[in-house]
Amino acid sequence: MRFFIKFTIIKKSLKLNFMRTTILSALLLILFGCTEKVESPASDTNDAQPQVLVVNYELEDMSLEAHAQLGSDVVANFAPGQIGGLVGKTFIGNLDNGVFGGVYYFTDQASVEAYLDSELWKGIVAHPNLVNFTAEAYAVASISSVSNGIADSRKMATDTSDGAASQLLVVNYELEDMSLEAHAQLGSDVVANFAPGQIGGLVGKTFIGNLDNGVFGGVYYFTDQASVEAYLDSELWKGIVAHPNLVNFTAEPYMIAPISKTSNGIPAL
Repeated sequence: MRFFIKFTIIKKSLKLNFMRTTILSALLLILFGCTEKVESPASDTNDAQPQVLVVNYELEDMSLEAHAQLGSDVVANFAPGQIGGLVGKTFIGNLDNGVFGGVYYFTDQASVEAYLDSELWKGIVAHPNLVNFTAEAYAVASISSVSNGIADSRKMATDTSDGAASQLLVVNYELEDMSLEAHAQLGSDVVANFAPGQIGGLVGKTFIGNLDNGVFGGVYYFTDQASVEAYLDSELWKGIVAHPNLVNFTAEPYMIAPISKTSNGIPAL
């Protein structure tokens, strides 16, 4: 399918939110999942934490072919070593909804801020055919290592062979009448379900949160669409969305463009 494949770029109504500078222990409390007690020195701040930037946009007066060509023209900018602090970028798209974009992984918040102040980014958002942008920033909890969700430590694919992710699922939710401590305990009770080998086709899950917005969730990678569908039909997922204190869920599935291998954006088993 002539995927937008190779491009992820950003635009007009830019909705960027950074997590407040809190200690890592506070960050860990935000997560839906934890499997173990994590020692978090008070000196660790959010600025030192890995970050995820989720970008979406739509096309206006632009064909998929032209979009793909635009991606070909710029994708080398996202190769390893080209952008300070960028670990990798996954190019994504949902053709049914007409939504495209990317999931970026950075080493720290300062690197996200530098990227969003760069000429590259400014050129992207100024493109007249890329519209209705959102750009949401999240911190990543260290507990994501349990679920193969830390970008700079997991295996990445150099091609689209077996075991490489081809689908991505971004989940967001909010808390209602629930403390961060209770949220962390809930995560402790369930996170083992997301360890490697526990869910068919799951390559890894990154636990994310934005304390300023009160939005939490995860970025999941699956090997194929059938695995995404099976997970969303599973008792585990149904139990999660039925929890009375977890509200306003969104679950957005995307295809992963093969071009993502150029930008270190395809995790593999």
